Amino acid sequence: MAEITVEKLAELLDREAAGSGGPKYQHVFDAFAEGIRTGQLQPGQRVPPEGVLSQRLPVSLGTLQKALAKLAANGLVVRQRRAGTFIANRSSQAAEAYVFRFRDPKTGKLELPFVRAIAVTEDRSTGPWSEALGTRHTVRLDRLVWVDRDPPAFASVYFTYRHGRDLLRVPIEELHGSSTHRLLLDRFNLPTLRFEHRIGCRELSAAACEHLRVPAGSCGTVWDVCDYSIHDRAVLFQRLQLPQGHRPVEISERLGD
Repeated sequence: MAEITVEKLAELLDREAAGSGGPKYQHVFDAFAEGIRTGQLQPGQRVPPEGVLSQRLPVSLGTLQKALAKLAANGLVVRQRRAGTFIANRSSQAAEAYVFRFRDPKTGKLELPFVRAIAVTEDRSTGPWSEALGTRHTVRLDRLVWVDRDPPAFASVYFTYRHGRDLLRVPIEELHGSSTHRLLLDRFNLPTLRFEHRIGCRELSAAACEHLRVPAGSCGTVWDVCDYSIHDRAVLFQRLQLPQGHRPVEISERLGD
């Protein structure tokens, strides 16, 4: 694939610099991120050498290196020794972004979940999901998720209405086994770049108790996960409710682990 033109990067940088303050390396980072989000920068495209960019863009070599390092750390570019820097191919990233996964205690092999969709509803409730996503108008996807030999967990996934409204028209059977991260990546070019977790032991919701087939008012593990994408924007909120006796959860900040 062809190399990105300096003119295109200059155009993106001008837009970002005009509308924001902060350090210059952040302007460069935001310019790349916005170009990737909007499809102006495509996976596989090569970034011009740092020396060329520092000569033709109004930023120093050190600023460029700091921005590219942050882009690489966030999975937006890949830096290959001798070959150069490329816009990352993120087609596999969503599949690696499972938060509900475990390792076989004997083999250490990663076990990914089975997923069965239960319902999709338009939701205007308030809670940590509305606070994180910045809106009360959400679409909630309720699911059961489990790994072999373990009891299921009840999961509610919240999207902003803009990102989730199409799910309201999809037959529920088509959502079994689906990846919410894949949906955001394929439809909106929004990869999951990091998670924030909050875990506590408290009373499970009435819906969770019903679908997990435990007595109403049972306590268990409530695990909230907020997914962040480009510009460090929250794009997805998941609440997983695990019954007593479920094996301990595994949390890693590296999506591919």
